[in-house]
Amino acid sequence: MAFFVAVANRKGGVGKSTVSVMLAYAYAIWSKKKVLLIDLDAQSNSSLILLGGERWIVSQRTSRNVAAYIEDRLYSIEQTKVLEYLMHDIGDVELSPGQLPAMSLLPGSLSFEDMQDELITYYSRNQTPFQQAKAKCAEHFRAAFSFASPLADVIIMDCAPGLSNATAAALKLANKVIVPFRPDAVSEFAVDRISQIVEGRNFDDVIAMPPAERRYICLANYVRPGGRDAIYVDTIAGNHPMLSAQIPAMPDVADSFDFLGEPQSIEEKYGDAVPAMKALHDELTEVMPI
Repeated sequence: MAFFVAVANRKGGVGKSTVSVMLAYAYAIWSKKKVLLIDLDAQSNSSLILLGGERWIVSQRTSRNVAAYIEDRLYSIEQTKVLEYLMHDIGDVELSPGQLPAMSLLPGSLSFEDMQDELITYYSRNQTPFQQAKAKCAEHFRAAFSFASPLADVIIMDCAPGLSNATAAALKLANKVIVPFRPDAVSEFAVDRISQIVEGRNFDDVIAMPPAERRYICLANYVRPGGRDAIYVDTIAGNHPMLSAQIPAMPDVADSFDFLGEPQSIEEKYGDAVPAMKALHDELTEVMPI
């Protein structure tokens, strides 16, 4: 059965999709795991990184995306099989000439937010109280994502900013939640908030938990050289479990967002960012053995 990893932060622009794709490549290449990435963000950034624009458009036109999958599970008489909605042979990194990593993708969809509103409407029928309908909606998502468990060793869920019903379900389902953050003043509040959501406790009770028992762990992302970023990281680490590995702010990280469409090695894809990426992978294999 798969190990579920959610990559989440209520704050946008912290690199959730970049980290999600890095993790997918890392586990597929260095741990030799079969990986499935589920794109829960309507912006579909991780899908665009792994498919490129042309194949992502195909996934929308052929209804091979997360919105179509969730909707079909709701209305289909027969139980929908997630395998029919996945995209394979993804990414532009190869292990050796002609050999791609064992990775699959349930692509994101621009209509995912509208579909979630439709799901709330469906569960609000017959004057069902809103909070009860919202809970049913989140459970619908949780059950839908759980159905993918036999398909991979690692399932990475790239969550949207904020706290949608899909993100709430992903946080509940995840064996581990990785919280990327930029080292700045706003991120401290964002991390405080998501820690309470993941653990289902108020802030004081979360802080009282031993770090090793918490389901979330923080990752400093886009870290710039100099003392100010280090101060923010240390401040957040004072209250929250923190990975020693960091992703630096460098052009090679930003350039990795581009889908080149031509197979390349992991070193060609990520350049000078490979050591940081490998350090992240190695530390995570100790934090969450899969």
